[in-house]
Amino acid sequence: MTDTTTDTTFADNLAALRSGDPVIVPHIIGGKKYLDGPLLLREDPANPANTVSGCHDAPATLVKLAVDTSRDAQREWETRPIAERIDHIRRGIDYVLGRSDDWAARLALEVGKPEAPARAEVLETLEFLRQYPDYVAVPGAWEDERVGAAPFANRSVLRPYGVFAVITPFNYPIALAAWPAIAALLAGNGAVVKTAHHAPWSGQAVYELFAAMDLPTGLVNVIHGADEPGRALVDSDVDGISFVGSAEVGASIIRQVAAGPFLRPVIAEMGGKNPVIVTDSADLEAAADGIVFSGFDLTGQKCSALSRVLVTPGAHDRLVELVNERAQAVRMADPADPEANSGPLINREAVQRYERVLEDARAAGFAVCGGGRLDEESYLVRPVVISGIPEDHDIARTEHFLPLVTISKVGSFGEALHAANAVSLGLTAGVFTGDRDEARTFLRRIEAGCVNVNTTGHATTGWFPGPQTFGGWKGSASTGKQGYGKWYVQQFARQQARKSSTDLADLLDD
Repeated sequence: MTDTTTDTTFADNLAALRSGDPVIVPHIIGGKKYLDGPLLLREDPANPANTVSGCHDAPATLVKLAVDTSRDAQREWETRPIAERIDHIRRGIDYVLGRSDDWAARLALEVGKPEAPARAEVLETLEFLRQYPDYVAVPGAWEDERVGAAPFANRSVLRPYGVFAVITPFNYPIALAAWPAIAALLAGNGAVVKTAHHAPWSGQAVYELFAAMDLPTGLVNVIHGADEPGRALVDSDVDGISFVGSAEVGASIIRQVAAGPFLRPVIAEMGGKNPVIVTDSADLEAAADGIVFSGFDLTGQKCSALSRVLVTPGAHDRLVELVNERAQAVRMADPADPEANSGPLINREAVQRYERVLEDARAAGFAVCGGGRLDEESYLVRPVVISGIPEDHDIARTEHFLPLVTISKVGSFGEALHAANAVSLGLTAGVFTGDRDEARTFLRRIEAGCVNVNTTGHATTGWFPGPQTFGGWKGSASTGKQGYGKWYVQQFARQQARKSSTDLADLLDD
């Protein structure tokens, strides 16, 4: 918890911004501002009567201009040595260090994040700026591979694709736009960032970050809007696509690209239906703590959020009691509230989806603990725990993106592991057990990219960048190369083998 002075400052900052006019952000292409397209206004999810920001829904012609402009700048950028690219990216570090208050306020007003998680997203963005340049600066990580012998010279080099589309989600609108865009630029590409229309002001922060790096004009452009600009960007002649969002949309992008004249890289991080297994030998107090944090942090609106608990018979009843108690103590509140654990849902549609799931659970006769709206004015809702539900029920296997956790009794650890793997998604997973053999089997057989074993305070959610990489398996990701990892940036480049006579060997390094 932050100190009282910081809490008061944060709350006062939000109050001042809420009393002012909404911030309408422009598209920016080649350093110029554009206001093309219908105006989309963004309400404060904690107080929907108040408009906090807005953007324009970019037409396809503007999307094309953004791609063309980035491509023109990229041709010069790719000639820069990797060390020079690294230097430009690292210039963003000092810029971010001075933006914590501003960026945290944007995230609170548009996304509903309380102070601690809002500031954590700023720090996460900072880590991308630190880690990715460090990874590609390590000898052997990027420089040419030299093979062959006279009378020929051989080189194997990494070359950029050209221009990457960067399509971002609402829940981490700064960090998850910066994540791929930084990698794309380090690899020598240009980027067109399409922000989430529920957080355009936050998304604009990413353009501001790149503008502070003194990059070639037009190398990074930003467009705003709802679904159509994203579709236009995928339909354009971009050379690669980075997408973070739902598995359904990500899969549709992959299929569309595969049906084109040739394959282009689609680096997609998608959803998760993330389980935790709790066995009879587990520390149930620790398990309940981890379940509640992982299930209700960011109001369940994160791809790594825990949404289903698979528990063996001897632990079931007590675990349900502990989780229900803890879940009802979670404080869902206005981000200005210093005691808030989580904020509101993102929009009215999410609230309606939440209410439908609760109605279905009650109609099916399952035990529903919690639930309901906190008031009729905001998008604040209460945490929900649904128990007595079969592990294969649709409610237990569908990704809802809500503050909702199901608890299902399974006959054994083996049955729980089978159920955990019985969905198409594989992002995060966890286990709480006192049996080392169960823990070892879990690590060997679980089909997920990020896994936790008896981790205090967590069940499935990823850890802060640095100690752990982040990415999914199966339908949760397209490449298997994880964010924060040393192999992530290289995905944004392709290998080229070169051969020449030895007198031209120096040209092969260009």
